[in-house]
Parts: sequence; structure tokens; C-alpha cells
Amino acid sequence: MPREKRLREIIIGQSIVTLIVVGISLALIFYGFGYKIDWKNFSIQHTGILYLSFLPKEADVFVSGEMKSESSPFDINLLPGYYDIEIRHNNYQPWRSRVNITADKVLSIKNVTLFLEKPEVAVVSEKSEIDAINTPFDILIKNPQGDLTSNNYEIWADNKLVTRFSSPITNVIWYPGREYIAYQQGSEIRIINKDGSNDIKLIDLPDNMDSKFIFSWDGSYLLYKDSEGYKKAKIT
Repeated sequence: MPREKRLREIIIGQSIVTLIVVGISLALIFYGFGYKIDWKNFSIQHTGILYLSFLPKEADVFVSGEMKSESSPFDINLLPGYYDIEIRHNNYQPWRSRVNITADKVLSIKNVTLFLEKPEVAVVSEKSEIDAINTPFDILIKNPQGDLTSNNYEIWADNKLVTRFSSPITNVIWYPGREYIAYQQGSEIRIINKDGSNDIKLIDLPDNMDSKFIFSWDGSYLLYKDSEGYKKAKIT
């Protein structure tokens, strides 16, 4: 009897291990084919994929408040629905977006840039940088008609309204890569995603006087002229 009891225990144990292995294998197969269990509705659903790339690369990605990654690029399978996405890094302003994930589709958001909370500002003395600031922007980068336009209260890109303001704006230009748009509002130079989200301040100006400004080719510096003179700010 003890031998038969021991044999039954071994068989039961092996059966449990087999069931666990099969269960894990099926779960991995389902996940690999884009399925995920929706525990709220107790159902199995097809997922969508969120793909992000950003700078600096060593930043934290939060999906609806839960940290999912610490580096770029980043991708994740998500059930269909809306999610609040946030990218954070010490000393940088966070990037936020509310996204809609659709089953069997990839939502790709590339070239997200985090901007410094406190840019380092220096006086510009090099003639080449001063000449660049004084060169009209439409000579440096000619905007195709309808590509980027603005009036005192609106910004339009590709014939679509980006955003509307309650206070007047001036000096609207593209940020390198054309994912962001910079503008002056009062005594601030600000930047906004081309979809109208993440409207943040880059630098403070000494007054409301119209400034001239451009970006370095890689977007790391903002070169500008205000009422005090020529300056540049490290913004990334």
C-alpha cells in the first residue's frame, strides 16, 4: 500500500506539472499571436501595439500610471482602449499623451523629445551664430504653402488646426524633425506637439518684445535675440 500511494502521488504531481507547462505554453502562444486576457470582462481579446521612441533614451515610460520601461525604443501589447502615456526623466519636463489602442494595429509615436526644465542660457558672441539668428527663417527652411501657417491666435499644420490660443502669439516655426512647433507668447518662447498636445515653456524672455529665434540643426540649442542681446539656451 505505501508503494501504491507513493506511485499515485508521483503520477498526480507529474500531471499537475504537465498541466502547468501546457497552460504556460498556451498563454505564450496566445500572447505571441496578439491575444491577451481581459480580466475585467473575463474574455480573451486581440491586442494592439504601442511603439515609442524618445530622447533621452534612459527615461521612464508609464502606461496609465504604471511604469513599464526605462529605455527607448519601447513597445507593449495592450488591450483595445484609451491609455494615458507619460515619459519622465529627472531635470526634464515630462511628455504626456492620451492614446487610443486598436486591436491588430500598431500605434507608432516616434521622435519624442524631452526638454530641460531649466535650460542653460549663455551669451552669443560668434558671428556665425549671430548671422544665423538674423537670417529670416523662411530663407533657412522654406515652408511649403499650407505646411505651417499661423495668425495671432491659431497655428495650422498641413491645413489642419493644431491649436487655438486666448492670448496672441508670434514667430511660429518648426522644431527640427517637424514633430514640434515653437512660438512666442508674451514673454515666453514655448513649444507644442504638432497634434496640439504638450504645450510647454522653453525659456523666459525679459519682456514682451518680439524676439528672433532658431534652433540648432540637432534641436539641442535655441538661439535667440531678445531686448538684452543675442543668447543661446541648451534645451535638450
